[in-house]
Amino acid sequence: MFNANFLKKAAISGAVLSIAGAAFFHHKIQANIASQDYYKTSVQLLRDHQLALDTLGEPLRITYMNLSCKDIMINHEIAQVVIPVRGSNSKGNLYSFATRTEDNGWLLERVELDVNQGQQRIKIWPEN
Repeated sequence: MFNANFLKKAAISGAVLSIAGAAFFHHKIQANIASQDYYKTSVQLLRDHQLALDTLGEPLRITYMNLSCKDIMINHEIAQVVIPVRGSNSKGNLYSFATRTEDNGWLLERVELDVNQGQQRIKIWPEN
């Protein structure tokens, strides 16, 4: 019925399509989260925070989130994301916590930078 060569090509094609589809959807999820106000505001607050910039070092790079991280939780009422950041001196995670407002916007509750795997925690927002 089907020869081995055909089945091999079909399996390889299916694997390539599956990997390409997974990569495409992973990128789309990342882009969707990065386009949200709580994400953009958190990153801007980090860029404006001098102690955080001095600790991380410039240039500051924002990398892809680990979507399987248990600390990331987004639903209709809250958004809690962990944004990996890297500078010339060190790397860390930017923790952003936001709640949904009545007009379907987002209210940023807290932003913190965790540097060097928990060795230092810098409060970015609120500034008190």
